[in-house]
Amino acid sequence: MDTAPPPPRSSERLISFLDAAVAIALTLLILPLMESVSEAVDEQQTLGDYAGEHSWQLLAFALSFLIIAMFWRMHHGIQSPDTPLTQQHLTLQLAWLFTITLMPVVTALTGGLDTDRPLVASYIGNLAVSAWLLFVIAVVERRDRRAAGLVVDATLPATPLAVALLFTLCLLLALLVPSYSWLFLMALSGLVRSLLVRSGVVGREHPSGIEKRAVPPAP
Repeated sequence: MDTAPPPPRSSERLISFLDAAVAIALTLLILPLMESVSEAVDEQQTLGDYAGEHSWQLLAFALSFLIIAMFWRMHHGIQSPDTPLTQQHLTLQLAWLFTITLMPVVTALTGGLDTDRPLVASYIGNLAVSAWLLFVIAVVERRDRRAAGLVVDATLPATPLAVALLFTLCLLLALLVPSYSWLFLMALSGLVRSLLVRSGVVGREHPSGIEKRAVPPAP
């Protein structure tokens, strides 16, 4: 007797796993600061002395925290729990998670070493790779939801593509002039997204903002 094939797995468990891993990465960012706090307490430093001596570490922590939070928010807007989970999707998600878990390492290096071209390139380059992976994840998510007949945003990849392009531009500029100040270009992400949508590079928005795949009538 033939048995019905098992229903496709949803992405709900994967999302829970990724959320937990991102939370751990955010927590690990603080570890270098905790070590310096212990040293400051032993030396009986004032808050002003500590902030002045470790200002770059504090800035690196705050910047990386905001960037990881931005990536998590983008991922939250891309991945839906009811999307069928495929091997391709799983591989891409784990590759993206690798770039997130690497952030505490490059952040600690950024806060503790002198700024030079390889260090800046490793920090911004990791962000660019992470953003490009999110863009590919969004493309696959849109494709899989269309194939499953689920509601999908036609411009789903627009935001990660805009962010990936800007991070890539920041990386190229940082290779010419090593500086983290190029990251201020990320303030243009909203404008770049609008240009991508209006030009049809990603896909024009449906009047309702949602694209629905027609479901054929039952025989």
